[in-house]
Amino acid sequence: MKRIAYCIAAFALLTGQAQAAAGFSCETAENEKPKFVVEGATPRSGGALINFGAVLEIEDKKIEFKQSDVKRYFGEGGVIRVRVSARSGDKTYTVNVNARRNPKDEDDWSGTYEVSIAAAPAKDKNAKAKPEIKRGKVTCAVE
Repeated sequence: MKRIAYCIAAFALLTGQAQAAAGFSCETAENEKPKFVVEGATPRSGGALINFGAVLEIEDKKIEFKQSDVKRYFGEGGVIRVRVSARSGDKTYTVNVNARRNPKDEDDWSGTYEVSIAAAPAKDKNAKAKPEIKRGKVTCAVE
């Protein structure tokens, strides 16, 4: 996974960014369901994402998130927070990732994710279906 983060950072540099980039990646454990991987790069000075990609494998589906699917991103002071949302079929999949650096080990980043699965809006505007929620842990790397 670290190799992919290096590639993202290198790609960001090759696409005309004049400043250095920092990359991050987070993923669930290999046998955990749902499976989720998220990667991105930002300028070292912080700010907006300059490169992003994520994949969620759930319910025999593979949902790919693009940079335009990012609803919120924060990455400073030993914290990474990402919120992405995309529609697939008749459902909307929203994923929140929250990770923190271990103050005793800079290479140890761990966190949690939450997947919210909401059905398409009902014809009756007053009827609201409660979204299905799945939670788990992620391990992250930052370069």
